[in-house]
Amino acid sequence: MPASVNAVQQETKSAGFGGKNAIVIGGSMAGLLSARVLADHFAQVTLIERDSLPDNAEPRKGVPQGRQGHGLLARGESIISRYFPGLVAELLEAGSVPVDMGADTRWHHMGQWKTRMHSGIVGYAQTRPLLEQKVRARVAALPNVRILDQTDVTRLEASADGKHITGVTIQHRDGTHAEERLVAQLVVDASGRGSRTPRWLEGLGYPKVEETIVEMGVGYTSRIYRPPAGFTGDWKLLMVFPTPPKDTRAGIIMPLEGNRWIVTLSGWHGDHPPTDDEGFLAFTRSLAVPDLYNAIKDAEPLEPAYSHKIPSNQRRRYEKMEHFPDGLVVLGDALCSFNPIYAQGMTTAALDVQTLDAALRKQVPGDITGLADRFRKQVAKVIDTPWQMATAEDFRYPQTTGERPPGTSFLHWYIEKVHAASASDPRVTLQFLGVMHMLKSPAALFAPHIAFRVLATGASRGRRPTISSGQTRRESAREAVPL
Repeated sequence: MPASVNAVQQETKSAGFGGKNAIVIGGSMAGLLSARVLADHFAQVTLIERDSLPDNAEPRKGVPQGRQGHGLLARGESIISRYFPGLVAELLEAGSVPVDMGADTRWHHMGQWKTRMHSGIVGYAQTRPLLEQKVRARVAALPNVRILDQTDVTRLEASADGKHITGVTIQHRDGTHAEERLVAQLVVDASGRGSRTPRWLEGLGYPKVEETIVEMGVGYTSRIYRPPAGFTGDWKLLMVFPTPPKDTRAGIIMPLEGNRWIVTLSGWHGDHPPTDDEGFLAFTRSLAVPDLYNAIKDAEPLEPAYSHKIPSNQRRRYEKMEHFPDGLVVLGDALCSFNPIYAQGMTTAALDVQTLDAALRKQVPGDITGLADRFRKQVAKVIDTPWQMATAEDFRYPQTTGERPPGTSFLHWYIEKVHAASASDPRVTLQFLGVMHMLKSPAALFAPHIAFRVLATGASRGRRPTISSGQTRRESAREAVPL
């Protein structure tokens, strides 16, 4: 075990559940983080993954979105770094690219370019498989964690009255189809959007879990490029977002390890980017500004384009169930999955796992009773903010279906003014970035000193003209001031 991991385990060790076992279903980021946290509390943790897990940074079948661009928000990075000290240094050594979200990002949104300045809010850009590989290696090194890949969980095991989950039944993908029962005091479902827990609970006599669905019909396509020889852009990250409801198309260029770019194009409500060469480039030409097309038209494609579709934001409302079994926790995309365009998934999973860690530390040593009930209610409050942020943006399109919360129209009006102010006011931009990266509550955008600047900008200037694609960062940030 790396010494740094051992140090954190000793520092954060609670009385725990010595001599008892925990099981994690799913080996993606939510499952890996869950296994790391459970290792502080249980004598044995078993992580079960249906895929074959590679030793290197390769995409795998069970994570089809692994070939798409991925962002880890600053809040998520801080949580993950707490559980895996030194991880960022490992990623940087492997080629991850640090990106200051204010200074290194060129972002066109709502018809305007955002002000450029040093924000101190830094993200790290790399492929999803590289991030998973580094985290998985850390988890595999923990002495009380075992990883079973190529293994399916076929059902939950429960007490005779169905009130306590007592383990799972697994089936190995070794050709024998042999089943095996694993006993555990806690089972964590981190199996993703396709979680079978709702069906398993119905089989145990529980009612169907309520789901909240907001359909936005997003599809996205990504392709990896080598930047053009001699490229001298003044950005590391380029983002072109639409002006809803008239525009439905977005595009991002993100740096990757190995001096590469991943170009991710996306569209709402069926306006999906194609995968063929001509169609992919045509989609980039249709974006609000030509910067992304100009950057990649002479770049070298390194592999085919891959597409993925997400029909809806999906939230399972376990917190509303009248009864719920002890010994079961659901988190990550198995609990709530978002429009991936907003890059909230991994950070929200980290927040879920942090909530589980805190709940475990408050348990009576050795007794799991009541944990599942407390966690499902606490994590619902954690999810509320990213859920509201994502769905509010998707509701800018009248085609989006789902129950629109009261105040949505006002929120849209005000956030449009925030975007307008961020074209010239670095303080507003910095506050917006803090909210976007979940470092601050959305309420921070309504703080009096920010609201005054937002409304004053709108009253005095109206909408600032779009900066031409040829304008330099210095010209576009002329009005920026030190923060």
